[in-house]
Amino acid sequence: MTDIYRLLQFTDPHLYADRAGEMRGAITFDTLSQTIGTARRSHWPADAVLVTGDIAQDESRGAYENFRAAFDGLGVPVHCLPGNHDAPAYMQESLVTAPFSYCGTLELGPWLLPLLSSHTPGDAGGMLAASELERLDRLLTANPDRHAMVCLHHHPVSSGSRWLDTVPLRNAAELWDVVERHPQVRCLLWGHVHQEYEDRPAGVLLLATPSTCRQFKPNVVDFALDEGRPPAYRWIELHADGAIVTAVNWCGSSS
Repeated sequence: MTDIYRLLQFTDPHLYADRAGEMRGAITFDTLSQTIGTARRSHWPADAVLVTGDIAQDESRGAYENFRAAFDGLGVPVHCLPGNHDAPAYMQESLVTAPFSYCGTLELGPWLLPLLSSHTPGDAGGMLAASELERLDRLLTANPDRHAMVCLHHHPVSSGSRWLDTVPLRNAAELWDVVERHPQVRCLLWGHVHQEYEDRPAGVLLLATPSTCRQFKPNVVDFALDEGRPPAYRWIELHADGAIVTAVNWCGSSS
């Protein structure tokens, strides 16, 4: 058994059925392809890939077909969960055959990574259904000796931007009730905010990762793009003793 497991997190690609589709001036299939290429040059090989939602922008089958085309040749498992812009029915239809999986739990040695759905139809914010919270609680109860990284789309803590905090995980307190009952939870990981975030209150590492397309300006009252920031991904190393080493890598950087 290895002592270190490497993951790559990509989030919020916002793909369209048309590969030339643009979101706020970015051709999102091209920026995703650029980000994958940077990751393969800088942080490869990996044991698995995590994709934390908003795969699609136009809620189309074709967006998921383009997603498959972008990731199919990597040769590693690709674990996906939905964001507020996704169409879960199409997503499950397209991403449940190898190397892809939809939600569920990634197991890596002493580590468990539950992937939760916070998608709520008609709401840019999110909710974890009672069934998702119960699934998480059961999994953690059954595995008290395994480290856990909980993955979702919506932010369960304040982002620092007033406009973004109108569309958070709306029942974050219920998630924290579960997490606080299980001391083996080492980390919560999400997307949605299109910016880097890291904090460690009460021993739990909190991580958000920028998008593979456009970024949001942090710590603002009203919506604004962070025009100076390129696409990005996060690399994560999970150690057998529960330690986590991680950083965001911006396209154009090799660190």
